[in-house]
Amino acid sequence: MRIESIAVYTADLPYTGKAYAFAGGRSHQIFTSTVVVLTTNSGLAGYGEVCPCGPNYMAAFAEGLPSCLSVLAPSVIGGDPRHINCIHESMDQALTGHAVAKAAIDIACWDLLGKSARLPVYTLLGGLITPSMPLHRIVPLAEPAEMEASLGRYRSEGFRHIQIKLGHRVDEDIELMQTLARKKQPDEIWVGDMNGAWRRDQALRFSRAVEDLDLYLEQPCRGYEECLSVRRRCRHPVKLDESLNCLADVQRAIRDDAMDAMALKVSKFGGLTPARVIRDVCVDAGIAMTIEDAWGSGIATAAYAHLAASTPSRVLLNTTDLHNYNTVQLADGAPEVSAGRMTLSDRPGLGVTPDFKTLTLHDVYE
Repeated sequence: MRIESIAVYTADLPYTGKAYAFAGGRSHQIFTSTVVVLTTNSGLAGYGEVCPCGPNYMAAFAEGLPSCLSVLAPSVIGGDPRHINCIHESMDQALTGHAVAKAAIDIACWDLLGKSARLPVYTLLGGLITPSMPLHRIVPLAEPAEMEASLGRYRSEGFRHIQIKLGHRVDEDIELMQTLARKKQPDEIWVGDMNGAWRRDQALRFSRAVEDLDLYLEQPCRGYEECLSVRRRCRHPVKLDESLNCLADVQRAIRDDAMDAMALKVSKFGGLTPARVIRDVCVDAGIAMTIEDAWGSGIATAAYAHLAASTPSRVLLNTTDLHNYNTVQLADGAPEVSAGRMTLSDRPGLGVTPDFKTLTLHDVYE
């Protein structure tokens, strides 16, 4: 099997709510997704999707992804998509960095590998270990009453894992969390996500003020060293996200005892191939993981869901259903969601098919 052509599509994903807002004054209503279709000489096609969470969340710019893919395409056309490590070697030779663009091709290769083997991708990633995956829902930064209403709605829909975006003044966030905590249920898992907005003294002040609340603190400060300082002195478990961008970062955090959990965003690390390695390192180290991505529709959700489903339940903190955060869907066959949990079909590959009526063709490379 060899790759004969690569088609690049884009689409806008409007957020279902009023605004997806988080610390630092960052707020987005529409996200730009990039979908890659790899066509092979066997007649099989593989699909990948990546979607940065706006231009100011991580080192990825949605409008630049098609340009990156124009550089990557000649390096992988003619290659066997089932030899995914070889595909990565070729991509790294062609373009330094830009992991998110490489992830789109990597995910499509895994889709093709599953289809050629007539197996779901989760089987190839280690087997179906956690068939029913717990989901978290994000409460965006807003006025306290609006955040309280969102939390109540998600709870009524069956969600027991809640990620609460923080980023008001510290005293306001303390008051907000104390107010919300009055209705916290014993079976709920909460994460307070600062998205790197606080100084270390602010993070410690917050932690000490709500010390009786069972809560993860996610990425309290911008830099790794700051988060490590907080981890060593705070009263809550710490979850890292933005300060982890490669396997070496994760290994360092484990050596330094800098985290109790991490957010494993598949596209940020370059796709399922490097994410699988990081997943396995964390499993061995006993680090809890939220396996997800920055944003996306059904293809992106399916990709990380297959990784999550092949992860032992003891270290899978949760995942999420990003395709349900949008008002439009880009693919058929996305994972099923019910009562705060997500399941996958046993269809070969990722089990999803793009809805080309919703996509705009950008380029085709042959």
